[in-house]
Amino acid sequence: MAVTCAYHEKAEAVGACVNCGKLVCNECKVTLKGKIYCNPCMEEMYAEKTLKAESAVPAATTVVVESTPSKEEAKGKAEVGAKSAAKAKADAKTEVAIAATDNTSGQGKEAIFPEELKGFNTGAFLMNWIWGIGNKVWISLLALIPYVNIVIAIILGVKGNEWAWRNKQWESIERFKKVQRTWMWVGIAILIVSLVVGGLAAAIAMLYSSGGEIQFN
Repeated sequence: MAVTCAYHEKAEAVGACVNCGKLVCNECKVTLKGKIYCNPCMEEMYAEKTLKAESAVPAATTVVVESTPSKEEAKGKAEVGAKSAAKAKADAKTEVAIAATDNTSGQGKEAIFPEELKGFNTGAFLMNWIWGIGNKVWISLLALIPYVNIVIAIILGVKGNEWAWRNKQWESIERFKKVQRTWMWVGIAILIVSLVVGGLAAAIAMLYSSGGEIQFN
């Protein structure tokens, strides 16, 4: 029996929140620095961080002076204090948002695809369906169909990085790049070996058909 999400009974759980331990699905999972949190825990963490930021801002309206300030001065100080508090809250929210998107791999179509990973994936192009199994890109199995395989290989080369990032959990962007480089060099090595073996096979066939003699015109 499949384990379901604590917030969505019909959705299959993909992990558990490290803060409260509740099971979560892809829809309500938030990854922060490689750890999984549920949405309520993330909101609670954000609220605590915002409260600390607000408490760190001095309240301009509580300053005691000997003389009574004018209405303009009091209004100006209040506006400065309000702007400072709003800026601190915005900075805290931005910091939490950036931390939450450090590693979005394995989160499906909703995952943010890093700009630096855009480009042609040579390993996916050369290894197509084998590469797809290793990177959980199941559409690559269409490469097993004759006449369709070359089209799928080109599509995998163009979209391979994006699909591999969104369909599989990776430790970091650097780790992702290293693995994809390995696929590329393996694909190139297999291509070179295939060309060499094919050339030798053709030469042997020609030699056999000529009765063991090579004739030059």
